[in-house]
Amino acid sequence: MKPSDWISIILVFITSIVYYYFGYELDRTNFYEILAGFSIAFMAYVLILKQVKLSELKYFQVLAILLRLLLLFSIPSLSDDYFRFIWDGQLLVHAINPFDYFPADVTIEFPNKETLLAGMNSPEYYSIYPPIAQLVYYIGALFSSNSILGSIVTMRSIIILAEIGTIFILPQLLKSLKLNPLNSLWYSLNPLVIIELTGNLHFEAIMIFFLVTAIYLLVSNRKIAGGIAWAISAGTKLIPLVFLPVLFRKYNLKELILIYGTALISFMLFWLPLYNGQFISHFTESFQLYFKSFEFNASLYYIVRWLGFEAIGYNVIEIAGQYMPKIALLLIVLIQLKKSNRNWLKALESIFFALCIYYLFAFIVHPWYICTLVLLGVFTRYKFAVLWSFLAVLSYWAYQTSAYQENLYLIAIEYLVVAGLFTFEFFKKKEILKLDTKIAV
Repeated sequence: MKPSDWISIILVFITSIVYYYFGYELDRTNFYEILAGFSIAFMAYVLILKQVKLSELKYFQVLAILLRLLLLFSIPSLSDDYFRFIWDGQLLVHAINPFDYFPADVTIEFPNKETLLAGMNSPEYYSIYPPIAQLVYYIGALFSSNSILGSIVTMRSIIILAEIGTIFILPQLLKSLKLNPLNSLWYSLNPLVIIELTGNLHFEAIMIFFLVTAIYLLVSNRKIAGGIAWAISAGTKLIPLVFLPVLFRKYNLKELILIYGTALISFMLFWLPLYNGQFISHFTESFQLYFKSFEFNASLYYIVRWLGFEAIGYNVIEIAGQYMPKIALLLIVLIQLKKSNRNWLKALESIFFALCIYYLFAFIVHPWYICTLVLLGVFTRYKFAVLWSFLAVLSYWAYQTSAYQENLYLIAIEYLVVAGLFTFEFFKKKEILKLDTKIAV
């Protein structure tokens, strides 16, 4: 064996220990253990990608799958969202619409009800999760109605299957766009992606798989199938809906009607089983609360909030919640309507920057949100999203107490460093993206 082979084996072994610890031993209140673990995993990740060869791609795809399987039987350590997932699934199994009631108002009994209610982070709000995600919750409760761990393993198995799909279809999409398929490993082996999506049970994994599939189908000129896959992606997490304008410059009117019509009709059909007279008001209420009540790891909003305190002496989140999302949406649409988006690489870069703007104006940027940006970044010359996927770990400082008190100095470091790398990459001499045998760094 060559020395480089031994180095890779050692790095993989160290990474596996870190993932096992995060899955089965970690206490999320210990910020310094989290930071140390992520630092080790990210160093190993970057060193592996520095020496990997195109002929080794399949081996590292298998590694990416095995690292996810290592977490199969773990309880999420850095997120308590799974309590609500299982709760919604239990309601669906009992033929109750999760959008109809606050959790505290549900009177029927089911296994682990009190445990789920006590662990939930939003018991005073209606559910806000889209229908494809609800379907997975339902499957989790259906196949393991008496066990929290059983429901987690069932849902995680679906997430891992989606991730396997992404791991294999992403290099094919890159090759069809004449990009280096090795760039897919920036997503597949990313520690934040593995720990947050698989380990902490976040459904961006399913959204990402169907978004990549939709783009691959559209690139292959399969418009109806692409529209349906895009709808499934948006039916898991809503964000792909705001990416649809990017197709406007790529297709003529007839083709747009076919793709948009297929996507939007499919998306609406997914909601039909959950729709009733109360659905719109309850979903809208929870959706508005998301933009007007919650805040975590924000950037521009925290500056606006500080200015509000300085000017009028109180938190301006309600006022900001009326205007900042609208400004962000306008900018997102404008970016995606550029003439240059006739080219698929330009279109994907526009989606990438549209998501950056969304996060810039967002009041909540949980670390797992960055995973979608890491995915989109593999189609561009920009690597600041990879750096951000590490620095977002600084926001875990808030998990040390039940009050989720953030350290704004760490938040400032996170965004200033990311902004610095973005500025450097944006103004440096532009690279020509093309297929070669070395990974693009």
